[in-house]
Amino acid sequence: MKNQLNNTTMSTATIYSINPTDKKDDLSVVSQATEAMAASYTSVTTIKAKGNQYLLGYEASSGTTDTYLLSDIAPFLTKVENTLIFGKNWDKIEPFYMANKPHIMCYQSKNGHMYFYPITDELKTEHPLHFYHTRTPLTTDLTEVKPLVSQGQVFVLGYNHENGFVNIWTVSATSTSEGDLPPLAVDIEWAHQWAKGWTRFAFFTWGNENYFLKTNDWKPNVNIDHIWDDLSKGTNEVGSHLKLKDDQQLDIVHPFYVGPGDPYFLTYLAASGESTFNRIHGDCMGWTTCATVDKIDKTTLIVPYRIGESNFAIYLS
Repeated sequence: MKNQLNNTTMSTATIYSINPTDKKDDLSVVSQATEAMAASYTSVTTIKAKGNQYLLGYEASSGTTDTYLLSDIAPFLTKVENTLIFGKNWDKIEPFYMANKPHIMCYQSKNGHMYFYPITDELKTEHPLHFYHTRTPLTTDLTEVKPLVSQGQVFVLGYNHENGFVNIWTVSATSTSEGDLPPLAVDIEWAHQWAKGWTRFAFFTWGNENYFLKTNDWKPNVNIDHIWDDLSKGTNEVGSHLKLKDDQQLDIVHPFYVGPGDPYFLTYLAASGESTFNRIHGDCMGWTTCATVDKIDKTTLIVPYRIGESNFAIYLS
């Protein structure tokens, strides 16, 4: 089936609700709706603007970005107009917030370019800040790029799967800017080298601290690491050689939160269509599987979202 508007293959979104039950370590995961999307997207994320939450679907070859208003009741996805212009061939689009304003970071691995776009309440892109680094620490060939916040400071963590180089850059507001450039500046804070082979990062916060789960497919391993508040100190390992089902075969891992903000993560294995939903233990030395859903076929992207204390996950196929 083709969308005549942008001549791209359409995709399907299945929306699952994720709710705690009256049983300990039990989640109810229920399919709520299946809806057609306007295109088949290469990158998806969510942003909040003007008190609403939106799903952004980006298609790299055309540069098209579609926006959908998210809801906790049917209709869960409502397509809305936007004037977001990011251009073509970005590998990732990632949201962050600076001075109460949403931004989108676009990243292209081949040339290491990062563009930081302020976004208006009317879902319009403003002129971006362009950043890249052609000498060490390089911004090229990063396989994981994630904007995060520590003690109110926005930063970007980047990692290269092939050589293990990992860097942290801070994103700061400046007092003024020239022309139509946004008042932003990017500076290196930490440069290091881990083992190569880390993938399937799932970033989460606990007690206002940053953590992440990651899997190594070079020397099989599963870790949970902590990011220091002093970003110049980088990260430290909390748990290692943790047991995660199908860790070497999983296709997707994403964090989400339940209740007042307890961290969980979901996994998806395309070969079987199985998705698990797991509560992370307080010592970060393991997790408990609280739900499993079988036979979710042909999923390529998953987007968890949360409205109030209601949790959902959109499975795109």
